[in-house]
Amino acid sequence: MTIAPLELPVLAAPGLRLLPAPCSEPPYDDERPGGRPLPLRPTTLGSRPLRVVPPLDDDDPGLTPTSDLPPAQPFAHALVQRLLEVLAGVRPLSQLQRATTLEVYDALEELVSTRPRTPGPRPDGRSIRSVRVQQRPDGVAEVSATVRRGGRYGAVALRLEGVNGAWRCTELVGA
Repeated sequence: MTIAPLELPVLAAPGLRLLPAPCSEPPYDDERPGGRPLPLRPTTLGSRPLRVVPPLDDDDPGLTPTSDLPPAQPFAHALVQRLLEVLAGVRPLSQLQRATTLEVYDALEELVSTRPRTPGPRPDGRSIRSVRVQQRPDGVAEVSATVRRGGRYGAVALRLEGVNGAWRCTELVGA
């Protein structure tokens, strides 16, 4: 006994038609108008990826006074916590870019790329033993922190400067 295939009627809405999908492949060099190949743009410089650097501002107002800045203690505590997480390898370094100057960021990038990361627990709130902040009225705060990394204790020192109404780390020692 043979079973005949079941034929279902095709229901289509009036005015709709089926079209083939367009090609999603980019054109080859010889398929471009004029046949000129696209210019190559470098994506890395040596082994480091390129990043956008903001232009230098000639009319830079200088340091923001301390009275116009948010409290330095919470910012310093959060920055030290993020720094410990970056050094432990559980946070990307790029998340420190807005809080540091280009020189500090480059030094951290060099440090993270050359230092072997040891597996261990994620730094938590108990990793920071103390944070001391000494503020100056001209928009500068000096920070010293006692931190625990693994079973050892160490010190981290930061210099924060008020730039455009926000704190930015301009010096870092002890990372």
